[in-house]
Amino acid sequence: GRVHHLWERAVSELGPRDSCEPMGSVFGHIAEETPKYQVLSTHATYEIRKYAAARAIEAAHDERAFTRLAGYIGVMKQPENADRQKIAMTAPVVTTPDHRMQFVLPSAVTAPPEPTGAGVAVVARTETTAAVATYFGAWNEARAEQTKDELLEAVRADGHAAALAPERWEWHRFNPPWTLGPYRKNEIYVPFLDETAAAPAAAAATTCDRS
Repeated sequence: GRVHHLWERAVSELGPRDSCEPMGSVFGHIAEETPKYQVLSTHATYEIRKYAAARAIEAAHDERAFTRLAGYIGVMKQPENADRQKIAMTAPVVTTPDHRMQFVLPSAVTAPPEPTGAGVAVVARTETTAAVATYFGAWNEARAEQTKDELLEAVRADGHAAALAPERWEWHRFNPPWTLGPYRKNEIYVPFLDETAAAPAAAAATTCDRS
């Protein structure tokens, strides 16, 4: 479909040059930049992570959301931003229960140009601590919802569910549509209400940086 084609062009035109592409992406290799975070603690089925602040572009999550966001970064056309700046594709594609889709912008893009296409906005993603569950499998909204519920239950069993903001959960999809289903990386992200609430859940942490 159209999203498959646009994602393929985004990777081929704007993604990193990597010897593992494109064949590697069929089996789940991710060459695009991903959000930077620090692992605060690791649990049986989830991690508590602290994410660095970032900027993203956002559109209402309808059948044209991916097309509008791809237009901003310059897939198959003149970039639909004020500077006509081509911008690299990143991972993951973020979707939310309140029907928004986001592309997190590369960390090198510190002053994103204003969108010129309809329905696209530049938004801030503040530094946030979140509980995150990772799974692999085909894109399925029911499974994403189920994983979110299982994550909340696991955090509740550890005594920290009251500190979460479940209405702000996100589904992160890291791979393009041609990645084989079993190799598609998905993450469910549920932020904590604030850093004070997050601290007890991460109290026994050992830390490492991921990007």
